[in-house]
Amino acid sequence: MNDIDKLQQLYTGIHNCRRCPSIFPSLVPRRVIESASDSEIVLVAQAPSEAGVRKSGLHWAGCDSELRRPGGVFLDKYLRLIGYSVDPREQVYPRPYTTNVLHCWTGRRGKRDRKPSPIELSNCKSWLLMEFEIIKPKVMILLGQLAADSFACTCGECLSFSKLLGRQGEMISFGELPLFCFVLPHPSAPYPGKSELYSKVIQQIGGLLRV
Repeated sequence: MNDIDKLQQLYTGIHNCRRCPSIFPSLVPRRVIESASDSEIVLVAQAPSEAGVRKSGLHWAGCDSELRRPGGVFLDKYLRLIGYSVDPREQVYPRPYTTNVLHCWTGRRGKRDRKPSPIELSNCKSWLLMEFEIIKPKVMILLGQLAADSFACTCGECLSFSKLLGRQGEMISFGELPLFCFVLPHPSAPYPGKSELYSKVIQQIGGLLRV
């Protein structure tokens, strides 16, 4: 079985998962993007938003396949500096692999999603591990405080977002896979000096990818 088939099977399993009865599964399975299946980069956010991937099957895009604003547009601008794009219409740049610490929506209609519970993160960890085993990325970028905090707790190391920001490019192991870990504010969230931080970190990642 090739990686595309493995991902398709995995996404079907995630879509049908009902380990956490108090949260909302996606309405459609995720779409397999061939150019992302061997990406050196994996982007990890907290959880699907109400109107994003859980409805469209594609991270950072709505059902109209348009890049979501403002976060998707902001993120795409910096990814293009290292030869990647999350724009579904892009025909030249490959897509980085995109996923979430939690694969189901934790919000309620019209309300923001909440932080995943330790039990929910534990229930979802096996899916995330299988994704990483298939993709085998070189670099992981955690997008946002909740994603960074949740991933750290999933790994058994509960660190604050500020401490994680100070450990950019640190080599970690997730399962048996070693990878360089970076942390950035969520593209949609206000954060002091966000543009400067994105520029600095993306430049550092670009250097790693050229090695």
